[in-house]
Amino acid sequence: LVSVGGGAAGRGLVSSTIAAARNAKNGWKWCLITGPNLPKDEFDAIARDATPGLSIFRFREDFASLLTGARLSVSQAGYNTVCDVLRAGCRSLLVPFAAGGETEQTVRALMLEELGLATVLMEKDLTPEGLAQAIEQALVAPRPSAHRLDLEGAHHSAQILRERHRTRSLKMGPGT
Repeated sequence: LVSVGGGAAGRGLVSSTIAAARNAKNGWKWCLITGPNLPKDEFDAIARDATPGLSIFRFREDFASLLTGARLSVSQAGYNTVCDVLRAGCRSLLVPFAAGGETEQTVRALMLEELGLATVLMEKDLTPEGLAQAIEQALVAPRPSAHRLDLEGAHHSAQILRERHRTRSLKMGPGT
């Protein structure tokens, strides 16, 4: 299962996946989710050129359930996708977005690799051959062990904001 989040920054992963699936001689079934932000003409061209064994979608509402049945999740290392992958407990190969000096996804991916929760392929090493090799390595890696990572960041952030608003309102007094 290969996903690129919204799709605006995942062209390299999309094109490497298509080429790797075309060159694969192992009978794998591939599911590629390009993201809703990939321009329609690009999506249509990709879909027309799909090789047998490769299913291509813009978006899947059942992404979380697809993860639970996937042998491997291949994705960038965006916060929401990583949380979905960790909840599903499947093997994962992370290809962190690093263009333009971005570091957030790389830091996240490398931390998860260090914890034994993911395998990482750096964006600079992303080629069809490199992707196929990284997938093969990730598939023989042990399934991720149970973890104690807090995956409720959005909920906790909302709590913090509510508490700060309440505290500020008390300091400012009624009617302000």
